[in-house]
Amino acid sequence: MTERKLKAAVIGPKSVAALYGAAGVAVFEPAPEISVPKLISKLYGEGYGIIFIAETIYKGAEDAVKKYLTDPYPIIIPVPDDSSDGSYSKERIAANVKKAIGSDLI
Repeated sequence: MTERKLKAAVIGPKSVAALYGAAGVAVFEPAPEISVPKLISKLYGEGYGIIFIAETIYKGAEDAVKKYLTDPYPIIIPVPDDSSDGSYSKERIAANVKKAIGSDLI
């Protein structure tokens, strides 16, 4: 059985991205010249299988994220940022866990 190595990325402001960057995750800050949906598509095309997105950015890109919900990759996970309390991220992660295993563990 071949092992598939997934690259991980985070999309978010410096305050969020710095923590992930320190852990070796590729960091991408949103920029006016490339929309978040295009950035997600680009990262997926480059082999990123796990994409963390700052909660406030994730909320604004939900339509783009829905496009990938039925595919096994990329796994797109919202993470708390400076302007959120993390409750939205927790709800999304719990929903994904429930979908994957059929039970709510969180």
